[in-house]
Amino acid sequence: MKNITIALSLAATVFAAGAASAQESAEYSGYTGFVATATRAQVQAETRLAIQRGEISDGEQYPASLVERVPAAKTRAQVKAELIAYRKTHPEVSDDVSVVQ
Repeated sequence: MKNITIALSLAATVFAAGAASAQESAEYSGYTGFVATATRAQVQAETRLAIQRGEISDGEQYPASLVERVPAAKTRAQVKAELIAYRKTHPEVSDDVSVVQ
């Protein structure tokens, strides 16, 4: 029984050592030709300036200067009125009136 325990302990040690050495020798195989020309602090400062100038906005919004503002063709009240009229002529459509109230 001692021989089995010793053999299992030895096998576990060899396996753990092999896994550890495999991780150490793994090299990044992607593109490595990029060379940074700015420090992290410089990039952060440039980002702050771009946000202040409106070139970068928070979240998923684009800066207003890059997006063309198109006026709405109809008001919300007009759209609601159309929906009510449509539902009157199409009873198969959802009759959830809480949407328009």
